[in-house]
Amino acid sequence: MGRNTPQMNNVQLKDYLESHLNGELQWLLRAATEWHAQKQLNLRVGGYHAQVYAMDSAFLHARTLFEFFTKNTSDNYYAVDAYGLAPIQSPLYTNNWVGVLHGYLMHAQDRSSPRQLTSFDGSTSRDLNQMPTDFAREVVRLWTEFCKELASSSDSNISALEPIARRILQEATNNAAAVLNRKSVHELGMSAVTAIVW
Repeated sequence: MGRNTPQMNNVQLKDYLESHLNGELQWLLRAATEWHAQKQLNLRVGGYHAQVYAMDSAFLHARTLFEFFTKNTSDNYYAVDAYGLAPIQSPLYTNNWVGVLHGYLMHAQDRSSPRQLTSFDGSTSRDLNQMPTDFAREVVRLWTEFCKELASSSDSNISALEPIARRILQEATNNAAAVLNRKSVHELGMSAVTAIVW
């Protein structure tokens, strides 16, 4: 492992999944759903910037999970190899999204001529600020692959984590759906925000 990422034992791996990875997924899906709801509401109320806050949160959590799923453990973050798994392929992230997401999220870059990013379904190109749900959908796909890889591990301690990872994904999608069902969305006059299927 790395300087700040010592090797974890089985108890620590379970805790990392249930605490850290769970938290990243929960807040990514909720933030992306909130971003989508705010975009649909299109309130244009001065001083009210919930859509921007949700976008920034979604990007930060997505970046963390993209690094976990698609890379190896470094000195600064854990990755799937901590579970004895190979990085999961994400051509969208590695070939199209990584540079823009990292550069514009982590640094004060000139944003006057942003590079367009490919949507999750490959049908369109979009500015970074239109990508929260695309990033969330790709993370859900990667999480699903992670579950399959856990299940197929020859290490029984690792394969035993698969039901936990599946439960976390189900809970996270349920919690994200609750964002769309909250009372305040309906009070703002939006009886049905387009459902997001993670």
